[in-house]
Amino acid sequence: MDLERQYENACNAVSDGTHVIYTQNIQKIRPFDDLFYTSVIVNDHFHLNGMLDTGSMSCTLSEAAEQKLLSENAVLDKRALPENTVLVGVGGRTAQPKCLYEVNMKVYGICCRVPILVVPGQHDDLILGTNLIKHIVSKMKNTDEYWDFISQSPTQLSQEGEHFLDVMSNITRWRHDEIPHKIGTVKLQRAVTLAARQEHLVWGRLPSKTPLSLGSTILVEPTTSKTMPRNIMVARVITSMWGDRWVPMKITNLSDLPVTLRKNRRLADVSPCLAVEDFPILQGTGKIQMVNSEIQANTSCTSNSKLNDVGLDEIDIDLCKVTDASKEKLVQLLIKYNDVFSKHSLDCGEAKEFEHCIRLTDERPFRLPYRRIPPAHYQKLRQALTEMEEQGIIRKSVSEYASPLVLVWKKDGSLRICTDFRWLNARTLKDAHQLPHQSDCLAALGGNNYFSTMDLTSGFYNLPMREQDKKYTAFVTPMGLHEYNRMPQGLCNSPASFMRMMLSIFGDMNFSSLLCYLDDLLVFASTEEEALNRLEIVFHRLRMHRLKLSPKKCQFLRDSVKFLGHIISGSGISVDSAKVDVISKMSKSQLMEEDGCTPSPKRIKSFLGMIFYYQHFIPNCSAIAKPLFALTAGQKRRGKVRSGKHVGTFRKLNPSDWVDECDVAFSMLKEKLLKCAVLAHPDFSKPLILSIDASLDGLGAVLSQVPAGEEIARPIAFASKTLSVSQKKYSAHRLEFLALKWSVCEKFSHWLKGHTFTVWTDNNPLTYIMSKPKLDACEQRWVSKLAPYSFDIKHIAGTKNVVADTLSRDPFARTVSHRLMNESYNHLLTEADAVKEDGIQDAFRLKVECHKCNDRVECLSRYEQPCDSVVIKLLCQVHDEWETATFTRAVQLAQSVCQVAAANQISLLGFSHDELQRSQELDSTISKVLPLVIRKRLLDEKETSWISEL
Repeated sequence: MDLERQYENACNAVSDGTHVIYTQNIQKIRPFDDLFYTSVIVNDHFHLNGMLDTGSMSCTLSEAAEQKLLSENAVLDKRALPENTVLVGVGGRTAQPKCLYEVNMKVYGICCRVPILVVPGQHDDLILGTNLIKHIVSKMKNTDEYWDFISQSPTQLSQEGEHFLDVMSNITRWRHDEIPHKIGTVKLQRAVTLAARQEHLVWGRLPSKTPLSLGSTILVEPTTSKTMPRNIMVARVITSMWGDRWVPMKITNLSDLPVTLRKNRRLADVSPCLAVEDFPILQGTGKIQMVNSEIQANTSCTSNSKLNDVGLDEIDIDLCKVTDASKEKLVQLLIKYNDVFSKHSLDCGEAKEFEHCIRLTDERPFRLPYRRIPPAHYQKLRQALTEMEEQGIIRKSVSEYASPLVLVWKKDGSLRICTDFRWLNARTLKDAHQLPHQSDCLAALGGNNYFSTMDLTSGFYNLPMREQDKKYTAFVTPMGLHEYNRMPQGLCNSPASFMRMMLSIFGDMNFSSLLCYLDDLLVFASTEEEALNRLEIVFHRLRMHRLKLSPKKCQFLRDSVKFLGHIISGSGISVDSAKVDVISKMSKSQLMEEDGCTPSPKRIKSFLGMIFYYQHFIPNCSAIAKPLFALTAGQKRRGKVRSGKHVGTFRKLNPSDWVDECDVAFSMLKEKLLKCAVLAHPDFSKPLILSIDASLDGLGAVLSQVPAGEEIARPIAFASKTLSVSQKKYSAHRLEFLALKWSVCEKFSHWLKGHTFTVWTDNNPLTYIMSKPKLDACEQRWVSKLAPYSFDIKHIAGTKNVVADTLSRDPFARTVSHRLMNESYNHLLTEADAVKEDGIQDAFRLKVECHKCNDRVECLSRYEQPCDSVVIKLLCQVHDEWETATFTRAVQLAQSVCQVAAANQISLLGFSHDELQRSQELDSTISKVLPLVIRKRLLDEKETSWISEL
């Protein structure tokens, strides 16, 4: 076994903490190398065995080879031998060449005409000197196959080819079967402090499973893992591989302060070196070349390359939707504030003027055992804890409190440290500071065209813990007890404390120039200059409070961005297709129990929760989801419920509970979510439009607005609500009134209060509700709730085709909202003004006051398609209550009534008060109920059952 193999086996056999020192020191240059030969073709026919000799300056031929070629009639072009030509060998021995030939040769596939000296006494047939070798190497490097050839592993080459590649590449090549693209990443084995503005030689080590090729040439260059600290530069180094996997690195600290590199810091990547090239340097033109290179660098240097120089290569300026001048200003702004961006995932800021406090109701310590972790995860856990400790996020603890650790694995395979603080949260006084409402955030974006999103790095870690409260955050692991120096995730008051800090920093800008929702920032503006100015203000405040952003999560000056699960653009708000796609791909089986056929109330409720996050994009969402809501209803209980029982438990379902209506609702909700409209940004300087509708399936409302320069209204938000059991018993008029009160006073109250708006309805009596002189108790309460709002009510027909639409349409189809979204708003105003003088009251007055019938004949004759008794019967069968009809339908119904009964036969029976009382006493049914009415007292259960039997 050779010495190299012994040394490699020894290095692999010992542990990582042991160093192997071999007395032969294989890293020294070998005393000699092997000779190697190659086949040379002369004149395309004759083969000679040529030796490559890098110590020879010329090509020489033996006399035996000369005679062989001449005997075979090879073409040898004899040339005159220059005078005083002498060959000098080892020890100063000289040889006089016999003659000079020019011969056509083919070496390694390259044809050339080579001058050859015939030397008496030469043993080898042909010696190829450096004059030919250099020519062959230069030719090969200019071919497209050069890198394919030089990248071949030893198993793909003969010994002759391997020797030639060693000569051509000027290195010791990789000796294993396959040449890896990357050997590994070098890590520091201990913390190292770098002095300011100095270059240091630092040794790191490759992982223990790194493949070895002892003595081979390797390239050490800066790592691409984005963990390099700011102002630290790692130089590219060519060196040889050592058996103990230690690698030298040249590191320069460019800053004015010492920098400490933590243990296990990834600094450099190591890969096999395929070749080393020498580039000629022109003499006498240094200054000219320097000036030209600077000019070319300035012209060819892109904005992204400038950001790469300061470690912001994850920010892509090319995606900014602004002019080149604004892009350049943004680049200068990012370079100026590059210190507010993190260099790695744990490089978070620290807002020292804020702190998170924990106040407990019970100070008694608790100690929970840690959750057992597989031994295979120990190393990653230990590494994660070490990195967090070096960054100052956690520290060793001697606390009397202990919460269990939770390991969460990310998609990229990395580990996230979390803690189960449920016991601590149960004893914590809750902070009343709330997060902003999502609808309020999205409503503040109107009139803007440029959006920038930013995300703080490890957001909660930017807020320190109060010193005396750190003991409460202690968590236990197999590696010991630690506690947090920074505010962790999982505390019940963490969102409130973090939101309070963010509002203290950006509160004066919130909702006016930016949106702040926990660690997410959205800066918006209407012009490019305004957007840049607002970004500079945000960067300045982040620097002032020592907060840091994650560069890979930042998007600047875009025309559309993702924020809070929505796509924000200048034209409006739409759903995030990536999130909606997950919901739309859900199958029916995912809503079932494990048997696959029984509906699961818990899973159905989870699905409805995802759908209703986007309910303001889906018209009539509650009405569509009504069959699914029925499956999530709680268990019905009769009588009083004992305090020890859970009232909110789900009732047990059967496979038969999933009916066809559930399939339709499930499919329609997913379809509506995929095809939902883009909601417009509200402009509160202009009037709003509210359209309402009601049916026994539920209430619906659409808040909309006519954008500037357009004629058709665009939706701002949709709302819907199912009816309770008692509300389903309301008359049609009261249902419409309920829809008005609910949409104005509850659903859209935060947008409508203080602004003028118009309510559109297809229920004509509702237009008089605010001026109606006689109201019952319920109507009086609802009118008093509507009194603070400034609005007017307009009536418009929900459809043109009365009979066909009445008999076939689904709830909410072709309603007032549908017409507002598809017809010109001015046309609807004209139609509403034309019919508001008459109404349903006039139609019934026409029927009762027959002496005015002649005056209305001309009015009735204007309407085509008159209704007959069959149509009236169908209308009554379809609608349990009087339909909220328009003026057209009311007049048509009145026309049908007039056709059925003659005008002279219509009269009302008149009774005096005494006659009416006497008739009631004589009536067999009314006489039994009359005493109960006169006593003016509520009925008991027996009386109620007796009345129902009458």
